[in-house]
Amino acid sequence: MTSDGEVMDNQDKNVKKATIAAFLSNFIFGLSFMASRIGLEHTTSAMLLVLRFGSSVIIMLLLTAAGIVKLSFKGKNLKGLLMLGLFHPIIYFIGETNGIRLTNSSFAGIMISLIPVVTAIGSGVFLREKPPKSAYAWILCSVAGVAVISLSQAGLGAVKPMGILFLMIAIFAGSGFYLYSRSISDEFSPFERTFVSMTMGFIFYTGMALVQEGSGFIPLLCSSAADKYVLLPVLYLSVISSVFAFVLQNYSVTYLDAAKVTVFSNVVPVVSLLAGVLILGEPFSAVYLVGIVLILLGVYKVNAVSNDK
Repeated sequence: MTSDGEVMDNQDKNVKKATIAAFLSNFIFGLSFMASRIGLEHTTSAMLLVLRFGSSVIIMLLLTAAGIVKLSFKGKNLKGLLMLGLFHPIIYFIGETNGIRLTNSSFAGIMISLIPVVTAIGSGVFLREKPPKSAYAWILCSVAGVAVISLSQAGLGAVKPMGILFLMIAIFAGSGFYLYSRSISDEFSPFERTFVSMTMGFIFYTGMALVQEGSGFIPLLCSSAADKYVLLPVLYLSVISSVFAFVLQNYSVTYLDAAKVTVFSNVVPVVSLLAGVLILGEPFSAVYLVGIVLILLGVYKVNAVSNDK
């Protein structure tokens, strides 16, 4: 028989592992922007997504066939799982991509950083997971850090109303993903949730690429898959960013409040920025440092006050 003390110890261990998983997954996502940038210089965005999600599905099926992991959907309510895949990667990527196209990357970065705020509100309303009041202030501190970095990179320029609408769609889709993943975590494993999201992404973006390319789909697919400047980024985006990082993220949502997990998403621009500076030789300024400090301080304090509640 397990004592109450042992149960608490196990819960603490799970929370610690989930916190590490949340940070590591967003660290990986931060590096994915650099991989995507390299791949997009040699193929289309739709084809890059086809290869990314297609490779992810193949890898996950191989892991299942080898008996390393299990997929079990029999007798389970698939509605929440399908909603999860619909929110992310389908609706979210549509909103983010078109939002950036109709505004600019700086404005989009500020808008997308609002996902933790919306998720914190949503988790209180739908999941009855209310973070301490002080956590909201630290979430906004992290958001402010993203805003500082985004505004320092470029002027706001032209911002079209449709662009704002698309970014709002991305924000609510991103929040919906975290909330749904949290709500179905008792029924579906992190691997099962990730598998369905990757499969739905592959089906959707394959259809999009077929419409865009028509008879040129197969030649573009073959040439892209044979190009090392596409293949290497795809391997990172599929094996590490899509499969490994998404499993980590779904694992973290299993043991942490949705609001606590989403604040880690603001680590992404920090990693992306540092990768650009250290690997691609992009410029760095003191303003970036201020933004990084605000983001990391906000992430740290949200976790601290949440653990103390």
